[in-house]
Amino acid sequence: TIGIQITILKTSPIGASQYIENHFVNTDAFGLFNLIIGAGAVQSGTMATIDWSNDNYFLKVGMDATGGTNFLTMGTTQLLSVPYALYAKSAGMVVNSNSITITSVSSNGDTLFLSNGQFFLSASNNSTSIGFINPIITTAVSNITSNSVTFSGVISNANNNQIIERGIVYSESPNPQTLTSSKIKCGFGIGSFDTITGLGFGFSLLNSFGNYPHLLKSNTNYYARAYAITENNISVYGNEISFVTLPVGQLGQAGGIVFFDKGNSIGGWQFLETTTIDQSAGIIWGCDSTSIPGTQLSVGSGESNTAFILASCNSPSYAARLCDNLIYGGQTDWFLPSLDELYLMYKNLHIKGLGNFSAPSFPSYWSSSEYGPNNSYVFFFSDAHTAAYQKFNLMLVRAIRSF
Repeated sequence: TIGIQITILKTSPIGASQYIENHFVNTDAFGLFNLIIGAGAVQSGTMATIDWSNDNYFLKVGMDATGGTNFLTMGTTQLLSVPYALYAKSAGMVVNSNSITITSVSSNGDTLFLSNGQFFLSASNNSTSIGFINPIITTAVSNITSNSVTFSGVISNANNNQIIERGIVYSESPNPQTLTSSKIKCGFGIGSFDTITGLGFGFSLLNSFGNYPHLLKSNTNYYARAYAITENNISVYGNEISFVTLPVGQLGQAGGIVFFDKGNSIGGWQFLETTTIDQSAGIIWGCDSTSIPGTQLSVGSGESNTAFILASCNSPSYAARLCDNLIYGGQTDWFLPSLDELYLMYKNLHIKGLGNFSAPSFPSYWSSSEYGPNNSYVFFFSDAHTAAYQKFNLMLVRAIRSF
């Protein structure tokens, strides 16, 4: 990484400074680097206010090979072809959500970048109309639930190796940014991509850092944009979209309370509901020293987890059997929730004062997600942390069902 300072001087190589910006870029194996003038960290002046037609302008380049800001002047050269030439005074402009068309302009066919880093340009030789096409499209969201949504985007009109990272940024405020908003990485290069935030139904919400990333709030308006980061560390954004997640807390089929709506009935269910009372204030997980193969952490796995436990555990009284034996609201298909299902209950009900969950000094609920032969996961409603406890410990139990 090296530090580069760009200075635009007026009238002569030693003239007055009109604009200064800094870049910190990575060189390749040959010591070469690329940057976009106008897209660096501005130190003084404004690029947009320079009148390129009324004087001569010079470009001075400074470098700090250590990546700092002690810039050594590497040279000064006159700008003989300037941004002003891209737009004649008589030219017209038409703007829509994805393109800017500039007429009465010729081109040498190069690929160019606008100074604000927002658009790419690809044009034919000697063309009289040049299309500035936004290379990033944020497509409409799908699979909206109370906690997740499927995002997708398309990146085109750029060289594949120019895009070192791509994905989605989102927030509860307009114009989300890669440095200040939640960001979901979706690989690199051009082409189409999509992702499911948070849920995914095949992996745990819990990541390797012990928290739950990208889990959206229910009944909340969000803003999102596809983004790309170029090889010069410039963030480029697509069009912004907005959506509202689904609500939770409504009455369930069995008279319980709904804490999750996945937005579709794939797999034979759409909603998860819980009872409004705990099924036990203290019961063992059971099957101590017995490994239960197949249990998972993810949303949607609690029912199968419970079936796996029942098939391998012959104890007369334990958490999963207690849920399986439950008759509540005329329904008998209750089961012990997975770890991620417990988190949804905490996030969508407990912290909103719903669900009538127990509030002892150490409110800990058994999940159906096994950690090993001697331990299983517990979720703590006091502070939303998880831990693996030995199966003979006495913990709270709250049953759920799907419909």
